[in-house]
Amino acid sequence: GAGKDPNVLLLTEVEDIYYNMAENVVIPKAHKKSYVKRLKTKIQSIPPDQKGVPLTDDSDGEGGDDTMGSRGSYAAAVVGIGASLKAVDMVVTGKCVNTFCAIRPPGHHAGLELRPMNAVSNGFCLFNAAACAAIYATTPLSQGGLGLRRVCVIDFDVHHGNGTQDILCSTYDPRYLYVSIHAGGAHINGFEDEGSEDESFRHLLGGRNTEGIFPGRCGDSSPHKGVLNIPVGRQVTASAMGSALVSQVTPRVEEFSPDLIILSAGFDAHENDPLGMGGLSAADFGHVTEVACQMAYKTCSGRILSVLEGGYGVPCCRPRNDLFLPPSEDRLLDLGEDLPSNMGDEVHYTLRQKLDKCHEEGFLEC
Repeated sequence: GAGKDPNVLLLTEVEDIYYNMAENVVIPKAHKKSYVKRLKTKIQSIPPDQKGVPLTDDSDGEGGDDTMGSRGSYAAAVVGIGASLKAVDMVVTGKCVNTFCAIRPPGHHAGLELRPMNAVSNGFCLFNAAACAAIYATTPLSQGGLGLRRVCVIDFDVHHGNGTQDILCSTYDPRYLYVSIHAGGAHINGFEDEGSEDESFRHLLGGRNTEGIFPGRCGDSSPHKGVLNIPVGRQVTASAMGSALVSQVTPRVEEFSPDLIILSAGFDAHENDPLGMGGLSAADFGHVTEVACQMAYKTCSGRILSVLEGGYGVPCCRPRNDLFLPPSEDRLLDLGEDLPSNMGDEVHYTLRQKLDKCHEEGFLEC
C-alpha cells in the first residue's frame, strides 16, 4: 500500500542537503577518515562498465569477496545514509510517526574502520546508516544535529551488528543503548587461543571453521550497560525472539528511556531465507515491529524508524511480467502464505528503471 494510501507516503528521492550532510558531516563522525578515503579511492578506480568488484579486500588481501559493488556503490551508500538522516528529521520534527528506509547496501557490519571487532569481512556493508542516524539525532543543535539526549538501536538482523556496536558503544556512552538479538553464542562460535597473555582470540571463520557464525565472538556477551547482546543459538526462532523481547529488551529499553528508537531491520531470519539461520515468518516480523512500536509509544511518543539491513532472495511482491525480478525461476522462493495472492503493489516506471539498473549491476544477485 505504500504510495497508494495518502497516509503511507513512498519517497524515492533524497535531497542534496541530506546527501551533502551525510558525506561531509555525519559519515566522518561514524567512520575513520582512512576507511572512507580507502573505500572511495577503491570505488573510483573501478571502470564504469565493471561490476561485482570486491570493495573491502584491500587491507590484508582477505575477507573482501562478500562485499562487492560497482562504480556507483559509493554514491548509493551515501544516499542510503542521507535517507536515514531525512527519516530522523521527519520523525523527530513530527512530520510522521515512523519511517522505513528501504536502502542498499546494508550497514550494520560497517564500523569505525575495516572489518570491525575482528570480523573476517565487512559483510556486504559500506557505511552504517543506523549508527549515522543515531549520531545525527544526538548531535547538539548548535552543531547541526537534533539535540536528542538518548537513542536506542534495536537490531534484529540474524547477525550481530558489530559495526554499530563498534561506532556507538566501543566504550560506554550514556547517549546510546545498542540491543541485538541474533544467531550465535559462545557454544557455537569457534576460536583459537593464540597463547597471548591478554587472552586474545582469533575468530575462526571464512573456511577455517564452518561452525562459527559471522561476525563472531563480539556478539556473544555485553561489554557494558550500554550494550545488550542476546545470542539465541544456531537459529533465530519465534519463541526465542519473543522471549528476548519480553523478558530482556523491553525492560532495558524502558529503563533507558530513549528519545528515539532506531530499528536495524534485517530480515535474514526469515524461515525461507537462503542463509537458513532463521525460523521467522512475515507475521513474526510484524510482531517484532509491533513490540518495538509499543516501546516507542511508552518511552518517546512513538518516535521510531527502521533501516533495512540483511535479507536475501525474498521477493518484495508477487512476480509479474513487468516486474524487475530476474526471469530465472530458481532464484525465486516459494513463500507460501507469506506472499498472499492479492499482494501486487504497482512498481512505478521510473522506480522499475532504477531497479533494473541495480539488477544489471549485480546488486540483486548477491
